Amino acid sequence: MREMQRQQLMDLMSTVLILVTLVVLFIISPKMLITFQFDKSVITIPIMNNINYESMLAVLIATELLLITIPRYRVWKINTDVDTELPSVIRVIRDGLRAGLTLNEITGLVRRVGKGRVGEILSRAVAAQMSGESTIRDYVLKEAGRIGNENLASLAIILDTVLRRGTKEVEVLDMAYRSFDSYLSYTYEKSNSLRPYVALIYVIMILYVVLASIIAYFLLPQIARMSLSTVSGVPAPTVSITIISTQLFATLLGLSIIIQSLIAGAIIGRVTYGKASVGMLHASILMIVLTAVNYILYLTLYLH
Repeated sequence: MREMQRQQLMDLMSTVLILVTLVVLFIISPKMLITFQFDKSVITIPIMNNINYESMLAVLIATELLLITIPRYRVWKINTDVDTELPSVIRVIRDGLRAGLTLNEITGLVRRVGKGRVGEILSRAVAAQMSGESTIRDYVLKEAGRIGNENLASLAIILDTVLRRGTKEVEVLDMAYRSFDSYLSYTYEKSNSLRPYVALIYVIMILYVVLASIIAYFLLPQIARMSLSTVSGVPAPTVSITIISTQLFATLLGLSIIIQSLIAGAIIGRVTYGKASVGMLHASILMIVLTAVNYILYLTLYLH
């Protein structure tokens, strides 16, 4: 509970910090008034008109997002290690009980599986039970709740059932091993099959920034006030198109990068990691990379 409250407090602080950064930079940056007219209604909106301030905003938001995503990514990595180890851990426990080994001997073997995360938890759980501080079930359930791992919680219940009843423990563990192995194999096979699309998102977004900048470089100088000539002596309506400054276009492109990076990060997180919040790590990386590309293109194309 304390770990969850601490994470929620960090999320709140980071969100407030991002909002403050957005407001402060918007206030101090140069702005341009854009007017929209709908029938008789006229709406004027101030918008940021400086790529330096926009680039600073993107980098600051990306950095602040890392305050949220790095702890969440670490928890996700721990959960991934735990899930990967579970089938082998259950198999070792099954074989150890079949061979008549003690719990301490079994946990010593379990700690050698993978990175030893589950083995470390079980070792501390056995020690807590021997000292009377807690039971194996309660200790493992507490650790499962701390990192948010339902599979580890299931292992706690399975071990409690096996150790309390003491009958058919090999059959129960063998069934649990097959179930975990099939489920986790399917989960990680699906996750690995989707990972190439993460690289595809990076490529598409970089191409979007490059192509948008190149098209704008060739089209913006051509946009000017245009008048349609009369046809058969009948005056045609006049169409006026105001030139969009390259500074404003690059700034708007940069602002769109921030929004699209957040959306792409949420999609990557949900599809690949199972949680949109973990994908904000990719949103931060995309934001920094694309902002740098946009700024370099602005310097090389527009200011050459």
